[in-house]
Amino acid sequence: MAALGLAQNTAPAGTGAIHGTLFDSSGEPIGKNEVLAEDAVSHKVFKATTSPAGQYMLKDLPPGTYYVAASAPGLKPFVMKGVIVKASLALKLDIRLGDTTQLNTLGEDRLRITADDQRHHPPSGPTPRTYGGKPDLSGVWWNPDTVDPGKPEFLSGAIAIQKQRLDANSKDSPQARCLPSAALRNGPLWEFVQSKDFLIYISDDESPGFHQIYLDGRGHPSDPNPAWYGHSVGSWDGDTLVVDRVAFDPRVWLDVESHPHSDHLHIIERYHRPNLGHLEIEITVDDPGVLARQWTQKRVADLAHEEIFEYICQENNRDVVHMVGK
Repeated sequence: MAALGLAQNTAPAGTGAIHGTLFDSSGEPIGKNEVLAEDAVSHKVFKATTSPAGQYMLKDLPPGTYYVAASAPGLKPFVMKGVIVKASLALKLDIRLGDTTQLNTLGEDRLRITADDQRHHPPSGPTPRTYGGKPDLSGVWWNPDTVDPGKPEFLSGAIAIQKQRLDANSKDSPQARCLPSAALRNGPLWEFVQSKDFLIYISDDESPGFHQIYLDGRGHPSDPNPAWYGHSVGSWDGDTLVVDRVAFDPRVWLDVESHPHSDHLHIIERYHRPNLGHLEIEITVDDPGVLARQWTQKRVADLAHEEIFEYICQENNRDVVHMVGK
Protein backbone atom coordinates (compact mmCIF):
# COMPACT_ATOMS: atom_id res chain seq x y z
CA MET A 1 0.00 0.00 0.00
CA ALA A 2 1.27 3.47 -0.82
CA ALA A 3 0.08 6.97 -0.05
CA LEU A 4 0.59 9.26 -3.04
CA GLY A 5 0.74 12.87 -1.97
CA LEU A 6 -1.15 15.41 -4.04
CA ALA A 7 1.01 18.27 -2.85
CA GLN A 8 4.41 18.42 -4.47
CA ASN A 9 7.49 20.27 -3.24
CA THR A 10 10.09 21.87 -5.42
CA ALA A 11 13.04 20.01 -6.93
CA PRO A 12 16.07 21.24 -8.91
CA ALA A 13 15.15 22.86 -12.22
CA GLY A 14 14.89 20.47 -15.15
CA THR A 15 14.57 17.31 -13.07
CA GLY A 16 12.07 15.95 -10.59
CA ALA A 17 12.17 13.84 -7.45
CA ILE A 18 10.20 11.28 -5.47
CA HIS A 19 10.41 11.29 -1.70
CA GLY A 20 8.60 9.81 1.25
CA THR A 21 8.85 7.24 4.04
CA LEU A 22 9.08 3.46 3.82
CA PHE A 23 7.02 1.60 6.46
CA ASP A 24 6.60 -2.03 7.39
CA SER A 25 3.17 -3.66 7.73
CA SER A 26 2.71 -2.38 11.29
CA GLY A 27 3.54 1.23 10.37
CA GLU A 28 7.09 1.26 11.70
CA PRO A 29 9.67 3.00 9.47
CA ILE A 30 12.22 0.80 7.71
CA GLY A 31 15.71 2.29 7.83
CA LYS A 32 18.76 1.52 5.70
CA ASN A 33 16.66 -0.07 2.96
CA GLU A 34 16.69 0.51 -0.79
CA VAL A 35 13.92 2.15 -2.84
CA LEU A 36 14.12 2.02 -6.64
CA ALA A 37 12.61 4.01 -9.51
CA GLU A 38 12.81 2.77 -13.09
CA ASP A 39 12.11 5.02 -16.07
CA ALA A 40 9.33 3.30 -18.02
CA VAL A 41 10.85 4.37 -21.36
CA SER A 42 14.64 4.31 -20.95
CA HIS A 43 14.58 1.69 -18.15
CA LYS A 44 17.29 3.59 -16.32
CA VAL A 45 17.19 2.73 -12.63
CA PHE A 46 17.58 5.27 -9.82
CA LYS A 47 18.23 4.18 -6.23
CA ALA A 48 17.94 5.70 -2.78
CA THR A 49 18.63 4.30 0.70
CA THR A 50 16.26 5.14 3.52
CA SER A 51 17.46 7.01 6.58
CA PRO A 52 17.17 5.45 10.06
CA ALA A 53 13.72 7.10 10.18
CA GLY A 54 12.71 5.38 6.92
CA GLN A 55 12.84 8.51 4.76
CA TYR A 56 14.12 8.39 1.18
CA MET A 57 14.71 10.79 -1.70
CA LEU A 58 14.98 9.70 -5.34
CA LYS A 59 16.40 12.81 -6.97
CA ASP A 60 17.63 14.05 -10.35
CA LEU A 61 14.87 12.14 -12.15
CA PRO A 62 14.22 13.17 -15.75
CA PRO A 63 10.53 14.05 -16.22
CA GLY A 64 8.51 11.01 -17.25
CA THR A 65 6.69 7.94 -16.01
CA TYR A 66 8.28 5.55 -13.54
CA TYR A 67 7.92 2.22 -11.81
CA VAL A 68 8.69 2.56 -8.09
CA ALA A 69 9.69 -0.55 -6.13
CA ALA A 70 10.81 -1.52 -2.64
CA SER A 71 11.22 -4.74 -0.68
CA ALA A 72 12.36 -5.83 2.77
CA PRO A 73 12.95 -9.19 4.49
CA GLY A 74 9.75 -10.98 5.50
CA LEU A 75 7.46 -8.49 3.74
CA LYS A 76 5.74 -8.45 0.36
CA PRO A 77 7.62 -6.52 -2.34
CA PHE A 78 6.02 -3.26 -3.47
CA VAL A 79 5.75 -2.14 -7.10
CA MET A 80 3.79 0.89 -8.32
CA LYS A 81 3.59 1.67 -12.01
CA GLY A 82 2.58 4.91 -13.70
CA VAL A 83 4.22 7.28 -11.22
CA ILE A 84 4.52 10.59 -13.05
CA VAL A 85 7.52 12.82 -12.34
CA LYS A 86 7.42 16.47 -13.44
CA ALA A 87 10.30 18.91 -13.84
CA SER A 88 11.17 21.00 -10.78
CA LEU A 89 8.67 19.15 -8.57
CA ALA A 90 9.18 16.57 -5.79
CA LEU A 91 6.38 14.04 -5.52
CA LYS A 92 5.65 12.65 -2.04
CA LEU A 93 5.13 8.88 -2.05
CA ASP A 94 4.89 7.01 1.26
CA ILE A 95 5.22 3.23 0.93
CA ARG A 96 3.89 0.60 3.31
CA LEU A 97 4.95 -3.01 2.72
CA GLY A 98 2.48 -5.80 3.40
CA ASP A 99 2.84 -9.05 5.31
CA THR A 100 4.00 -12.27 3.70
CA THR A 101 2.01 -15.49 3.69
CA GLN A 102 2.91 -17.40 6.83
CA LEU A 103 3.08 -14.53 9.32
CA ASN A 104 -0.12 -12.59 8.63
CA THR A 105 -2.82 -14.92 9.92
CA LEU A 106 -5.63 -13.09 11.69
CA GLY A 107 -4.83 -12.81 15.37
CA GLU A 108 -1.10 -13.57 15.00
CA ASP A 109 0.30 -10.03 15.04
CA ARG A 110 2.27 -10.82 18.20
CA LEU A 111 3.90 -13.79 16.49
CA ARG A 112 4.80 -11.68 13.46
CA ILE A 113 6.32 -8.91 15.57
CA THR A 114 8.34 -11.40 17.63
CA ALA A 115 9.60 -13.14 14.51
CA ASP A 116 10.50 -9.80 12.93
CA ASP A 117 12.57 -8.88 15.97
CA GLN A 118 14.36 -12.23 15.96
CA ARG A 119 15.16 -11.91 12.26
CA HIS A 120 17.49 -9.03 13.03
CA HIS A 121 19.28 -10.90 15.83
CA PRO A 122 20.68 -14.14 14.37
CA PRO A 123 22.79 -16.30 16.69
CA SER A 124 26.54 -15.81 16.82
CA GLY A 125 29.19 -18.49 16.67
CA PRO A 126 31.59 -20.24 14.32
CA THR A 127 30.64 -21.80 11.00
CA PRO A 128 29.25 -25.31 11.58
CA ARG A 129 31.03 -28.00 9.62
CA THR A 130 30.33 -31.52 8.45
CA TYR A 131 32.42 -34.58 9.34
CA GLY A 132 34.22 -34.03 6.04
CA GLY A 133 35.25 -30.53 7.11
CA LYS A 134 33.04 -28.62 4.66
CA PRO A 135 30.71 -25.85 5.89
CA ASP A 136 27.28 -27.18 6.84
CA LEU A 137 24.70 -24.92 5.21
CA SER A 138 21.80 -26.61 7.02
CA GLY A 139 19.31 -24.36 8.75
CA VAL A 140 16.16 -22.31 8.30
CA TRP A 141 16.86 -18.91 6.73
CA TRP A 142 14.92 -15.69 6.31
CA ASN A 143 14.49 -14.37 2.78
CA PRO A 144 17.75 -12.62 1.97
CA ASP A 145 18.57 -8.94 1.94
CA THR A 146 19.89 -7.86 -1.45
CA VAL A 147 23.14 -6.04 -0.73
CA ASP A 148 24.09 -5.59 -4.39
CA PRO A 149 21.26 -5.88 -6.95
CA GLY A 150 23.62 -5.68 -9.91
CA LYS A 151 22.61 -4.02 -13.16
CA PRO A 152 20.36 -6.31 -15.20
CA GLU A 153 19.97 -5.29 -18.83
CA PHE A 154 16.80 -6.96 -20.04
CA LEU A 155 16.08 -7.11 -23.75
CA SER A 156 13.07 -5.27 -25.12
CA GLY A 157 11.06 -8.47 -25.58
CA ALA A 158 11.53 -9.45 -21.94
CA ILE A 159 10.55 -5.95 -20.80
CA ALA A 160 7.38 -6.12 -22.90
CA ILE A 161 6.40 -9.43 -21.30
CA GLN A 162 7.10 -8.04 -17.82
CA LYS A 163 4.92 -5.00 -18.53
CA GLN A 164 2.11 -7.20 -19.79
CA ARG A 165 2.25 -9.28 -16.61
CA LEU A 166 2.31 -6.24 -14.33
CA ASP A 167 -0.51 -4.55 -16.25
CA ALA A 168 -2.60 -7.66 -15.56
CA ASN A 169 -1.82 -7.42 -11.82
CA SER A 170 0.30 -10.58 -12.18
CA LYS A 171 -2.87 -12.68 -12.25
CA ASP A 172 -1.06 -15.36 -14.29
CA SER A 173 1.78 -15.74 -11.81
CA PRO A 174 2.38 -19.48 -11.36
CA GLN A 175 2.60 -19.10 -7.58
CA ALA A 176 -0.83 -17.45 -7.52
CA ARG A 177 -2.15 -20.71 -8.97
CA CYS A 178 -0.38 -23.00 -6.52
CA LEU A 179 2.58 -23.65 -8.81
CA PRO A 180 6.24 -22.97 -7.90
CA SER A 181 7.45 -19.42 -7.40
CA ALA A 182 10.05 -17.52 -9.42
CA ALA A 183 13.44 -19.13 -9.99
CA LEU A 184 15.31 -16.37 -8.08
CA ARG A 185 12.89 -16.13 -5.14
CA ASN A 186 13.82 -17.17 -1.59
CA GLY A 187 11.46 -17.20 1.33
CA PRO A 188 9.88 -15.70 3.30
CA LEU A 189 11.38 -18.72 5.07
CA TRP A 190 13.43 -21.46 3.45
CA GLU A 191 15.57 -24.31 4.65
CA PHE A 192 18.73 -26.14 3.60
CA VAL A 193 19.17 -29.77 4.70
CA GLN A 194 22.68 -30.96 3.84
CA SER A 195 24.14 -34.44 3.60
CA LYS A 196 27.26 -35.78 1.92
CA ASP A 197 25.64 -36.36 -1.48
CA PHE A 198 22.61 -34.06 -1.45
CA LEU A 199 21.53 -30.57 -0.43
CA ILE A 200 17.74 -30.23 -0.13
CA TYR A 201 16.07 -26.83 -0.51
CA ILE A 202 12.66 -26.43 1.19
CA SER A 203 10.38 -23.39 0.94
CA ASP A 204 7.63 -22.71 3.46
CA ASP A 205 4.98 -21.23 1.18
CA GLU A 206 4.87 -22.90 -2.22
CA SER A 207 4.03 -26.23 -3.82
CA PRO A 208 5.82 -28.59 -3.97
CA GLY A 209 8.33 -26.30 -2.28
CA PHE A 210 11.46 -28.46 -2.46
CA HIS A 211 14.19 -29.47 -4.84
CA GLN A 212 17.45 -31.34 -4.52
CA ILE A 213 20.98 -30.31 -5.38
CA TYR A 214 23.33 -33.20 -6.17
CA LEU A 215 26.69 -33.06 -4.36
CA ASP A 216 27.94 -36.51 -5.42
CA GLY A 217 30.04 -35.32 -8.37
CA ARG A 218 27.54 -35.98 -11.14
CA GLY A 219 26.98 -33.51 -13.97
CA HIS A 220 23.82 -32.47 -15.74
CA PRO A 221 22.12 -35.06 -17.96
CA SER A 222 22.93 -34.71 -21.65
CA ASP A 223 19.26 -34.05 -22.36
CA PRO A 224 17.59 -33.06 -19.06
CA ASN A 225 13.84 -32.84 -18.70
CA PRO A 226 12.75 -29.24 -18.04
CA ALA A 227 11.73 -28.80 -14.41
CA TRP A 228 10.16 -25.99 -12.40
CA TYR A 229 13.28 -25.74 -10.25
CA GLY A 230 15.69 -26.79 -12.96
CA HIS A 231 18.36 -29.48 -12.60
CA SER A 232 20.94 -28.57 -9.94
CA VAL A 233 24.43 -29.90 -9.27
CA GLY A 234 26.87 -28.56 -6.68
CA SER A 235 30.62 -28.55 -6.15
CA TRP A 236 32.92 -26.98 -3.59
CA ASP A 237 35.28 -24.10 -4.30
CA GLY A 238 37.13 -24.02 -0.99
CA ASP A 239 34.46 -23.21 1.60
CA THR A 240 32.00 -21.92 -1.00
CA LEU A 241 29.36 -24.20 -2.50
CA VAL A 242 28.82 -23.51 -6.21
CA VAL A 243 25.41 -24.63 -7.50
CA ASP A 244 24.83 -24.92 -11.24
CA ARG A 245 21.16 -24.86 -12.38
CA VAL A 246 19.86 -25.51 -15.90
CA ALA A 247 16.81 -26.93 -17.74
CA PHE A 248 13.97 -24.79 -16.35
CA ASP A 249 10.32 -25.31 -17.21
CA PRO A 250 9.24 -22.54 -19.64
CA ARG A 251 6.28 -21.66 -17.39
CA VAL A 252 8.33 -20.60 -14.36
CA TRP A 253 8.93 -16.84 -13.96
CA LEU A 254 12.49 -15.62 -13.51
CA ASP A 255 12.02 -13.28 -10.54
CA VAL A 256 9.44 -11.59 -8.31
CA GLU A 257 9.56 -8.55 -10.62
CA SER A 258 7.75 -10.71 -13.24
CA HIS A 259 10.55 -11.03 -15.80
CA PRO A 260 10.46 -14.07 -18.10
CA HIS A 261 13.28 -16.44 -19.02
CA SER A 262 14.17 -18.39 -22.14
CA ASP A 263 15.20 -22.00 -22.61
CA HIS A 264 18.83 -20.81 -22.39
CA LEU A 265 18.52 -19.87 -18.71
CA HIS A 266 21.60 -20.84 -16.70
CA ILE A 267 21.90 -19.86 -13.03
CA ILE A 268 25.07 -20.11 -10.92
CA GLU A 269 24.61 -19.73 -7.15
CA ARG A 270 27.51 -19.40 -4.72
CA TYR A 271 26.79 -20.04 -1.01
CA HIS A 272 29.27 -19.09 1.72
CA ARG A 273 28.55 -19.37 5.45
CA PRO A 274 31.04 -17.06 7.19
CA ASN A 275 29.66 -17.81 10.66
CA LEU A 276 26.72 -19.50 12.40
CA GLY A 277 24.10 -16.81 11.80
CA HIS A 278 24.69 -15.60 8.24
CA LEU A 279 24.71 -16.97 4.71
CA GLU A 280 26.26 -15.02 1.83
CA ILE A 281 24.76 -15.69 -1.59
CA GLU A 282 25.99 -14.61 -5.02
CA ILE A 283 23.72 -15.35 -7.99
CA THR A 284 24.75 -15.03 -11.64
CA VAL A 285 22.02 -15.26 -14.28
CA ASP A 286 23.07 -16.06 -17.83
CA ASP A 287 20.21 -16.01 -20.32
CA PRO A 288 20.96 -14.52 -23.75
CA GLY A 289 17.29 -14.93 -24.61
CA VAL A 290 16.24 -12.18 -22.19
CA LEU A 291 19.45 -10.46 -20.99
CA ALA A 292 22.00 -8.43 -22.96
CA ARG A 293 24.76 -9.76 -20.67
CA GLN A 294 25.19 -11.80 -17.50
CA TRP A 295 23.59 -10.37 -14.37
CA THR A 296 25.11 -10.91 -10.92
CA GLN A 297 23.53 -9.95 -7.62
CA LYS A 298 24.59 -10.48 -4.00
CA ARG A 299 22.41 -11.30 -1.01
CA VAL A 300 22.82 -12.03 2.70
CA ALA A 301 20.42 -14.22 4.69
CA ASP A 302 20.05 -14.46 8.47
CA LEU A 303 19.51 -17.74 10.31
CA ALA A 304 15.91 -17.92 11.53
CA HIS A 305 14.54 -19.04 14.90
CA GLU A 306 11.72 -20.79 13.05
CA GLU A 307 10.58 -24.14 11.70
CA ILE A 308 9.22 -25.01 8.27
CA PHE A 309 5.62 -26.23 8.44
CA GLU A 310 3.66 -28.11 5.81
CA TYR A 311 2.00 -25.92 3.20
CA ILE A 312 -0.84 -27.27 1.06
CA CYS A 313 -1.59 -24.49 -1.40
CA GLN A 314 -4.79 -25.97 -2.82
CA GLU A 315 -6.33 -26.42 0.61
CA ASN A 316 -9.30 -24.03 0.82
CA ASN A 317 -7.96 -22.11 -2.19
CA ARG A 318 -10.69 -19.63 -3.15
CA ASP A 319 -8.59 -17.11 -5.06
CA VAL A 320 -8.32 -18.46 -8.59
CA VAL A 321 -11.82 -17.51 -9.80
CA HIS A 322 -11.23 -13.92 -8.68
CA MET A 323 -7.91 -13.45 -10.54
CA VAL A 324 -9.17 -11.49 -13.51
CA GLY A 325 -6.42 -8.85 -13.81
CA LYS A 326 -7.58 -5.74 -15.62
